Amino acid sequence: MFKLTGYYQLPGQMPQPVDFSDLFDTAFMRRYTRCRSFEKFLAGGRLPVHSQADFEALPEAQMDAHVRRTTKFSSWKEMLDTATDIYARHALLRQASQK
Repeated sequence: MFKLTGYYQLPGQMPQPVDFSDLFDTAFMRRYTRCRSFEKFLAGGRLPVHSQADFEALPEAQMDAHVRRTTKFSSWKEMLDTATDIYARHALLRQASQK
């Protein structure tokens, strides 16, 4: 499997890269989808993704349709925003515990 990367931003900080395997971890995928991993989620939708460029070129309507069929979300944006919020909250907690 190839590596997909996105970005998240904590308040007052620059955007930070994040691997989708961390953003859409097993706990998130089990809770909100029918899949155990983001890789299986993509494969289940028969989405032609073999690289970061392929993923970025996916039509949003196609991703939205797959998200609606296989998750508790109504759109890819909603799924991505929820995963990013959860990830950012955990990152803030990690930062606070290191102080």
